[in-house]
Amino acid sequence: MKQPRSRAAIIAVLLLGLLIFFVVYQASNTVADVFQPAASNGQGKQIPFKISKGESTAQIADDLQSKGLIRNALAFRVWARVKGLDTHLQAGVYKKLSSSMTIDKIVDELLNAQPDAITVTILEGWRLEQMAKQLADAGLVKFKEQDFLKYTKQVKTFPDYNKYPLVKMVPANQSMEGLLFPASYDIPVDADATKVIDLMLDAMVNTVQQNNLEQQAKQHQMSLYQMLTLASIVEREAAYPGDRGNIASVYWNRTFKPSNETVGLLQADPTVQYARDSQQTPQKYWQPLQTGGVDTAGDSPWNTYTHKGLPPTPICSPGLASMMAAAAPPQTGYYYFFAYKGGHGASKFAKTQQEFEQLKQQFAVNNG
Repeated sequence: MKQPRSRAAIIAVLLLGLLIFFVVYQASNTVADVFQPAASNGQGKQIPFKISKGESTAQIADDLQSKGLIRNALAFRVWARVKGLDTHLQAGVYKKLSSSMTIDKIVDELLNAQPDAITVTILEGWRLEQMAKQLADAGLVKFKEQDFLKYTKQVKTFPDYNKYPLVKMVPANQSMEGLLFPASYDIPVDADATKVIDLMLDAMVNTVQQNNLEQQAKQHQMSLYQMLTLASIVEREAAYPGDRGNIASVYWNRTFKPSNETVGLLQADPTVQYARDSQQTPQKYWQPLQTGGVDTAGDSPWNTYTHKGLPPTPICSPGLASMMAAAAPPQTGYYYFFAYKGGHGASKFAKTQQEFEQLKQQFAVNNG
């Protein structure tokens, strides 16, 4: 005959059942909790959130948690995978996300909404044409490449021409080359060409003012526009950042204190590249010269082998480091330089043609 269970065994089973129930209950509450809004009091706030191109779902989840938009990065990653967000993410800035939204709502917003702004990076040393293509490829719905090129190359057609004294410095029939500051911009997705140019001009004006660049340029016999022109040449020449100051001094000396040997000619290869590529659009800008500077686009006023002094306009958009070097070049007495083999882009500088030739021979021998 079967013995009845002991009271202790029954109690043990009941306790185990209660424990399992408690664990499941707590787990379900925890899971539900991490999916709830980060702002538990209902007083959430909108927090602009930026997704960079190529950023992973894991990185985005960590950023969302660090900014206080979600409670748990792992929960976001799981739900993003369930809803297929990881294959449909659009880079850009989302301004409508709020800490009062659940993870599900945040995922839906990122999945279905268009970014409020798109991040576009304009590199130092680019021409206007390179900027125009980068902006045209960015996905700005109202931006037109042809408008950007028209406004920047025919400055008086620019709708905001009268707003910027900087633009009024441009010589007659010339472009805004060198006036648009190179940087990463969060551009409203519905921005047109005028708005984009405004953003870039504002950035240049602010950079000049914050760093007292115009005052420094005047102390070195230059207008702001001349300084930007010099800085654009430095930008294209300085492969090694530490050489910017000395390179600026070479071209400043050749312009404002020409020697009997240099007679006011800058002889800067990048100006010839600019002249060549302006006469016939290449597949790729800034390719090395295949012939001597005198023999390439020799009739162009941007050719500094055949025309004395600074070219009519900058040749590219310089960055802050090049502008600072150009605004206040050191006193060096240098008139020549060359990038030497084994120098990792660094240059050697000389005061005379003879010294220049000797250094070239020395470093050609020493560095093979």
